Amino acid sequence: MRVLIEAPDLPAHPRGFPAFWSRLLPLHGGPVSQRYQVHALAGSYVRLVEVALFEYRHGCAELRDFWETSDTVKLSAFNRSISHFETCVMSMHRAIGCYRRLRRNKDQDPLAIELNRARPEFITARIADRLRDVRHEIQHLDERLADGEILEGQSFALRPDGPDLPDPLKPDGRLKVFDRLSIGSKEILFKDLAAWLGEMCRVADRIATF
Repeated sequence: MRVLIEAPDLPAHPRGFPAFWSRLLPLHGGPVSQRYQVHALAGSYVRLVEVALFEYRHGCAELRDFWETSDTVKLSAFNRSISHFETCVMSMHRAIGCYRRLRRNKDQDPLAIELNRARPEFITARIADRLRDVRHEIQHLDERLADGEILEGQSFALRPDGPDLPDPLKPDGRLKVFDRLSIGSKEILFKDLAAWLGEMCRVADRIATF
């Protein structure tokens, strides 16, 4: 069986968002807001997006390492990819919460006003609810296992998954495509996850240079 991993690369921001963190140093512009709550929410958002970006990249790398290594079976690499993707999804969910609170700042902080000039897609219910639902499944998986709600043969972790197709390059061969993460009845395509995370990174850039 041949394997194809369809997970887009995210080459931008290789070092995260140093422009934001450097502002906290003396003579480097100061924090994005003089209000502690706004500054803390902005810092939490940027930090969580950095984490999600790091975990997405490493999840993809470990998944490719597992399938593209022919001389050994690296089950640990597959398990690490699951852990990276779990942290990625949970960090994105938390970052959305921080961003929504930034936009709703009751004191009309200048940063909040700036962030309300445009409404990014990742805070819409269509996207935020999907991340929330997957995060919920991850968060409560151990409880469901302990309560006997997950039966033998059912997945007990978030996992890379995708369709099993006829291989166009090999007669009678099969092609396994990994193009999504799934847990229970919930799933997210890698291309969607990468698109949402890319938009979150662009917003982090706006905050860092505000």
